[in-house]
Amino acid sequence: MLAIIPLHAEGARYSADLVFLPGLWSAPAVWRPAASYLAHRGWEGRIVGFGEVAGGLEARGAAVAAHLRQRSRPAVLVAHDAGAAVALHAASLRPVAAVVLVAPLDPTSPAVRTITRRWDVVAALLLGRALPPPAGAAAVRCYGSLPPEVASGLVPERADAVLDVVRGRVELARPGVPAALVSTEQDPLVPDPAGLACRLGADHLVLPSHGHWPLGGPGWRPAAAVLHRWLVRRLGEELLELHAEAMAERDADDDPSA
Repeated sequence: MLAIIPLHAEGARYSADLVFLPGLWSAPAVWRPAASYLAHRGWEGRIVGFGEVAGGLEARGAAVAAHLRQRSRPAVLVAHDAGAAVALHAASLRPVAAVVLVAPLDPTSPAVRTITRRWDVVAALLLGRALPPPAGAAAVRCYGSLPPEVASGLVPERADAVLDVVRGRVELARPGVPAALVSTEQDPLVPDPAGLACRLGADHLVLPSHGHWPLGGPGWRPAAAVLHRWLVRRLGEELLELHAEAMAERDADDDPSA
């Protein structure tokens, strides 16, 4: 079962909802600053947590798709890290308006194997336990930097999800809808973001921040602004048109003379 945290827009302007999908070891709270920023700009949103979803990344994608089937409004999936694989699998099962992949992990890249090069992870895998998040030198090796605001919100992760990434059990595929890939200048886990963006047919947006967590720590606001500008530029007219149609239908239904 998914954990859903709704975020309501202040003066909703768009007919699509933003659905935020965290990556490995991330609690839903990691999205809250950026999601709140976008809510202030008119986007209805929901932050998803995967803590109660058994299985790996495809199971999470299926759970997201099932959630979207219960909603009447189109969705834009905004995913970080391994959440990219979840978003793309969900989009293959249920049509979405767009996908935004922030520092996406590519299971076919050797770089992602660094996240299990830790004795505590090896021990947890052998014992069948949840895997502790990277910390200290391991976090620097994996992520390049780990803002304190992010580090304090990391939680143990299910082994299946981690192994899906490091063993290449899933594959990122073109979503068939407008897509953006957001990367930073230095991310050890995403060594070739331009090549990955080309492979996925996604617009490539580069942020001047460093490391794997552009939406965490002090640099989250510029990153959220980049997302907002891309969404409005790429989808704004269509979404505003849909929003206008919905408002016209609502007004007609409310008109007692109709």
